[in-house]
Amino acid sequence: MPPKQKISKDTLLAHAFSIAEESGINSVTSRSVAKKAGCSIQPVFSHFPTMEDLRQATFDYACEVFKEETMPYEQEPDFFSKLTMWVIDLARHRPNLYRLVYLSDAFRNSQLSDAIMGFQINEKALQKMMERYELPFTACQDILQRTFLLLYGAATMVCVNHADLSNEQIASMIRMSVSDMVQSAKKANGGSED
Repeated sequence: MPPKQKISKDTLLAHAFSIAEESGINSVTSRSVAKKAGCSIQPVFSHFPTMEDLRQATFDYACEVFKEETMPYEQEPDFFSKLTMWVIDLARHRPNLYRLVYLSDAFRNSQLSDAIMGFQINEKALQKMMERYELPFTACQDILQRTFLLLYGAATMVCVNHADLSNEQIASMIRMSVSDMVQSAKKANGGSED
């Protein structure tokens, strides 16, 4: 009899991610992952001893997937706009994954700046803002935090309430808000307005 194939942790996480996307994180259980993988629950428990471990690993896996999806935008001149559209599209077309990452307990007891900067893509956004607007770190960090709140507020309305806001409307609001914040920061820093 041939030896049983080992099911890798990454394979199980890919299945857990798929379940979270289809039905939400509460549907990610050892049984549902095992069923999707076509195995017993033993391999799931060998990699993830508790449900909390499985769901945390699914969250971490989702963050890695999102990083891979968004990093190509890093080289684009309109990086921030593309990132904005990606978040809105996630909320609109993949609401269970939006809920998993942005409406989870991941930000509990965190400072806003720590929560935002915990994602590598936001570090890149901050660097791009500093280069583009020629403003100091603290000014750009403030603009990024306020933009984060505006973007995720709009995205959450789209995700949860199915708000009747088009991608273009949201993008326009964010562009105007960022422009206003940049002009205000330049005045406060004694620089010229663009």
